[in-house]
Amino acid sequence: MLLAAPAQAQFFVFENPLVGEKAPDFTVNTLNSGKLNMSKFRDGQSAIVFFWATWCPHCRNQLKELAKKKEELTQKGIKVILVDLQETAQQVKSYMDKNKIDYEVFFDEDQSLAEIYGIVGVPTFFFINKDGVIKAVEHEIPSNYEASLKG
Repeated sequence: MLLAAPAQAQFFVFENPLVGEKAPDFTVNTLNSGKLNMSKFRDGQSAIVFFWATWCPHCRNQLKELAKKKEELTQKGIKVILVDLQETAQQVKSYMDKNKIDYEVFFDEDQSLAEIYGIVGVPTFFFINKDGVIKAVEHEIPSNYEASLKG
């Protein structure tokens, strides 16, 4: 009798090569403000750049967490930059309105930003300090998110 060998898997954690580097700048269409530049929007503040999509259940959960923390993040001078991957403005606006989420959304219409930022999957968060340097990359908002901005 032949028995199947127990399944073995190896999990690899890929360190994003951008950690410690200046965040690549971009200018793209947004939900409410036409074309916006990320650096100008950030305006010298620390930022959390969140790559997401409305169809992603984990993204939706993380977006709810960001929405709950909006006032706290604003008071701490941390900008939130939502980057939606390949969805229409109508899809995103409907989702944002329905869930009463009040953040600007940047559109990565052709996934060029996902490629530049080395996105493997969503949700993905980039923590950028005041100097524009990526200090950490995470797949959820850590409870100590401020430490991620300091790296």
